[in-house]
Amino acid sequence: MHYSRAFTLIELMVTLAVLAVVISLAAPSFSNMLQENRLAAMSSELQGALQLARSEAVRRRANVTLCRSNTTQTACSNGTDWATGGWMMIAGTEVLKVWDPIQGAVVTGPNSGIVFRSNGMASAQSWTVTHSSCTGQQKRTISVNATGSTTLAKGDC
Repeated sequence: MHYSRAFTLIELMVTLAVLAVVISLAAPSFSNMLQENRLAAMSSELQGALQLARSEAVRRRANVTLCRSNTTQTACSNGTDWATGGWMMIAGTEVLKVWDPIQGAVVTGPNSGIVFRSNGMASAQSWTVTHSSCTGQQKRTISVNATGSTTLAKGDC
């Protein structure tokens, strides 16, 4: 007697149906995980920019400003939406570094930016980084205290 070791059409259809159910259950949690990772990366990048601005102020022994960038990325622009134009670090009139605009996130920060003095001190400020369809604990808050050090906290939308 000869036995076949291949799948039948019915076995293949059942396997595909089970696979479709598993994928439909996993896809929403996977997209949430991607959003979480993007927000974590964006908030870490902003926190790194704040720490860089502070260290540049101490290194140069001069005031360094981290502010919202204008559309040409050549000067500071007032406004609380930091995602649209990106942000920049300047010392006097010299542009030290520019960060590109962020897509897919809402970054809200101080209207006129933050100035780090030559001793690393700054006025207390905070930023929030969220997703436009924020759910659960997808809100990140970056705070700068009077000594210029930063903290990153995760919270509810």
